[in-house]
Amino acid sequence: MLLQWFVICLLAMPVLTGNDRKCPMECTCNVDEQNRRQLLCTKGGLSAIPVNQIDEDVRVIIIKGPGNTINIGQLFKKFSNLEVLRITDSQIPSIGTESFWGLIKLRIVDLSRNNITNVNRHNFRGQNNLHELDLSKNKILNLSSTSFDHLTELKRLNLADNSILELVPRTFFLLNQLKYLDLSGNPLQDLPPDVFRDVPELRIFKCRNCQLKKINPQLYNLLPMLSELDLGRNEFKFLDKDEFRDVKNLIKVLLDGNQLSVVVDELFRNQKRLQHLDLSYNRLAKVPNDSFQHLGNLTFLDLSYNKLVRLEPQSVRRLNKLLTLNISGNVQMNLHDMRETFEVIPQLTHLSVADMGVLPMGLLVPFKQLRYLNISGNHLDNMSLQVIDPCRELEFLDLSRNQLYGINEDTVKRIQRIRNVRLDNNPLICDECHMGKLINVVQHLQWKWETYPICFLPKPLRGSEITDLDVSKLHDCLDYITDEEQNAASTSHNFLERGGLNTLAILGGIVLVLIVVIILAMAVCFSKRRARYYTREDRLNGGESGKCIEKSVESSNGNGISGSSPSDHDKTPTTPTNEINFKFPIDDRVCTIDELVLPPAPPPPSKEPPSQLPPPPPATANSILNGLTYNSCTANSTATAMAAVAAAATVIPPGAPSAAASAAGPISPARHSTVIPSEAIVVVLPTPPTHYQTEQQLQQPQQLQLTTIEPLISVN
Repeated sequence: MLLQWFVICLLAMPVLTGNDRKCPMECTCNVDEQNRRQLLCTKGGLSAIPVNQIDEDVRVIIIKGPGNTINIGQLFKKFSNLEVLRITDSQIPSIGTESFWGLIKLRIVDLSRNNITNVNRHNFRGQNNLHELDLSKNKILNLSSTSFDHLTELKRLNLADNSILELVPRTFFLLNQLKYLDLSGNPLQDLPPDVFRDVPELRIFKCRNCQLKKINPQLYNLLPMLSELDLGRNEFKFLDKDEFRDVKNLIKVLLDGNQLSVVVDELFRNQKRLQHLDLSYNRLAKVPNDSFQHLGNLTFLDLSYNKLVRLEPQSVRRLNKLLTLNISGNVQMNLHDMRETFEVIPQLTHLSVADMGVLPMGLLVPFKQLRYLNISGNHLDNMSLQVIDPCRELEFLDLSRNQLYGINEDTVKRIQRIRNVRLDNNPLICDECHMGKLINVVQHLQWKWETYPICFLPKPLRGSEITDLDVSKLHDCLDYITDEEQNAASTSHNFLERGGLNTLAILGGIVLVLIVVIILAMAVCFSKRRARYYTREDRLNGGESGKCIEKSVESSNGNGISGSSPSDHDKTPTTPTNEINFKFPIDDRVCTIDELVLPPAPPPPSKEPPSQLPPPPPATANSILNGLTYNSCTANSTATAMAAVAAAATVIPPGAPSAAASAAGPISPARHSTVIPSEAIVVVLPTPPTHYQTEQQLQQPQQLQLTTIEPLISVN
């Protein structure tokens, strides 16, 4: 009989222990806290889900990377009992059509930390019983109004840390059972109220780091059941006193990391149930006395890292249930004035006064029930550590980032009753007289600290935890050295308050000097360029002898006459102009006047009678121009040189009547009606002096000669 029972037990053993169940080699199979059969594939490196090696009655599947490259589709149909599916860090590109069809018991789907870019209505067809969907940390760009219309029983939706730019109306259509929605980390910039018309039961809404500057108050009107609101790390600069008028059930509000400069009176007048308020990392300079007067149930208040100078007792007098207060990082606050404020809230159990400077003695006297104290980064030394003496019930003490080089015996007696103490980033001297007592106590504690102190001196023990030291082998008493290669105490987060201000001032001065030097250099260069522009002096090909100027005189209206209108051509100019309004080619160069060599002077007058001398040829502009020679200009500069001489003469604008000829003599009707062609330039040249003139010719008035030369270049 006993033998038969033994055989039966041997046969039933595999069934009871589950050894006959299939399990992939890359994974492990066990049961979870709820006694559900689960598959865990967490080693990474999977390129496909080993579906054929998984039992069909599995109820929990968890697959995560690193190094997975998985595609999902209609792979899970045979797992009809599946309740939880988590596939994360696996580079899934898309969800696929009807991937979860037939899984009527499925309640949780987690596809976070993948590469999903799109969500459509066919992805979740047949999932009317799904309660939780996590698509956070993907690459989703947009959502449609039908993306989730099959998830009518969905209660939690996480879309955080995607790339969603906007929410279209009715994005959450048919999700009237939704209680939790997280849109954090998406560059939305705006929250249209109509988007939330379909989620009236929403309790928790998170839109952290969404680049929001304001919210339409109508949105809160559509979410009357909201109890937790997280709008941290946005760009709010001001909140109106009616901002939260319609959300009267708020219990937790996070507004940290914005740009708020003031908390207006009665901002939370309707939030009588509010328990948790975070206003840290803003620009608050003052908290009005009536800001928190209606928050009788508030237990947590964080005002850290603002610009507060003082926290008035009146502003916290009605916070009778306040247990946690954080005022760290308000470096301008006078802690001597805070003693009066602390006496109003003696019931505190958690207090943070980090990165504030030296704490005055007696500051913590009102707190007899304090359990948690953070006074890190305050430059505390062994003498100022006596500030913690009134706190006899501490369970956590943070003394990190201070100037402690040892712990005396009296302090050790208090520390040995504290569950967790932080002493990291202090210049601790691990010898017998400075740390011997504490090392001996810590090594015999019944509990463990989260972090243990690390030695700074002596140098052979630097970086060692005190739990690894042998007290009997320590030095007796070493001298404290303020600076040895590094300073373990210079670790405060308040860089500007802990000596970094001088460094910044020096750096700022250097930058300012560099900017001034650059501006002066630019001014000098600009002045040189400006002088060159007005004098038009340049050296030809960089040589010393070749001095040529680039002449670029351009007409203002393209007709060769600066400042004249087309109608001015019909008018007779009364005064000849001495300017020429040509625009020479950029590459053309004009020799300077000192480079032009006039022809040699004519021979002295002969003693022969004038009647025997041949008459002189008429002096024309062309003859004078042709007589010029060039010293250092190229041969192709003839036209330019002729233009230079013409510029020195009197020029009659093209197309104008020959009025200038009147200067040479009486104007006849025929000559008055003569109009100079528009393509020609008339130069009035005086008759050159000659030695062949007789006394009779000298006594006669000289008459100007009109000479028309062909255009040297095109006239603008």
